Amino acid sequence: MAGQKFAERIAKIAFSSSLASIRRIRELRAEGVRIHDFGTKADTPAHIKKAAVAYLKSPQASFYADSRGIPELRAAIAHKLARENALAVDPETDITVTVGGKQAILSALFALVDRGDEVLLEDPGWLSFEPMVRLSGATPVPIPIHEKDGFKLTEAALTKRITAKSRILILCNPHNPTGRVLDRADLEMIARVARKHDLIVLMDEAYERFMYDGRTHVSLAALPGMYARTITVQTASKIYNMFGWRVGWIVAPAALSEKIQMISSHTITCVTSFAQAGTAAALMRDRVQGDIPLAKMLDNYQRQRDALVDGLNDLPGVSCHRAEGAYFAFPSFKGYRMKSAALRAAMFEQARVSGIAGSVFGRNGEGHMRFVFNASVPEIEAGLSQMRRFLRKLR
Repeated sequence: MAGQKFAERIAKIAFSSSLASIRRIRELRAEGVRIHDFGTKADTPAHIKKAAVAYLKSPQASFYADSRGIPELRAAIAHKLARENALAVDPETDITVTVGGKQAILSALFALVDRGDEVLLEDPGWLSFEPMVRLSGATPVPIPIHEKDGFKLTEAALTKRITAKSRILILCNPHNPTGRVLDRADLEMIARVARKHDLIVLMDEAYERFMYDGRTHVSLAALPGMYARTITVQTASKIYNMFGWRVGWIVAPAALSEKIQMISSHTITCVTSFAQAGTAAALMRDRVQGDIPLAKMLDNYQRQRDALVDGLNDLPGVSCHRAEGAYFAFPSFKGYRMKSAALRAAMFEQARVSGIAGSVFGRNGEGHMRFVFNASVPEIEAGLSQMRRFLRKLR
């Protein structure tokens, strides 16, 4: 319709760059074009699919599920939290199953912030955080993080941007897009600042189990006094390669969980029941993507990380921080004096290597690109070879 007026809340929001990239890669591959995106992941374990199919064939699959999540999954999540996150929670009151991690984050924002409130975000940070803050009506306040600091949030940078309007601090640990990990000392600093300034911390732990070089994940909510002011978001998508299943969960004190569940009841009603049944089966066994034990998968990913990061650092004019967790490399191409979006487009069209421009993760991401290291080492090496030829021509 000509002259259609749209809501103000979407005026500064664009379609997800990562999803747009995935769409284009699928189109080209359907035409037979080879694209190097370092993103070939092993399949979802068979026992997870079997559990989903069994539930789908049962009578209860036809009915609405509990808006909190099916009891089997909430119980499995509670066991997982106790086992891996040092969190003892009540599955009846503190856990809400969501449509992936995104719905969890957006529901928490809808429950907690209004127009005029400020939400603190890392810059660079996950590309959907800022749009979700804007959709909630609040104002995003970027906090620059830098490669020279290992992309860690510093106390000085954080406290400098806290105002009387500050309500929530959103963090991602391990970090998307840099692969940085906040250790216990970092989290204790964040907890101290949050208590002093009465902040709620929304902690996205989607990559919590992707940890390298002997590191151990620590949940902020498990630190003394922090459960009451921490919202923890986790997901089945990454570790089991269940992206399309769209199952995540949010862990929060009962009073907040009740509000999030109210929002879910009026928006999604409930998460698809048989996808939840598959997720419950996933959490009860140590078999991850590729139907192998977690330790084996992490060993594979660490080799893939080293192949990509070492290869990037060997390219002319490129430097790359070594990811401590997640599965992202965030190299700097600042020596080429090109905007990251232009560099990304040229690399894709001329070398058929796909990454995400660093600028979509925030102003401080400019000059960088994000790559994943989900693929096998030979696949990574083939993409690096294409990248090297492209960069030599560029220089």
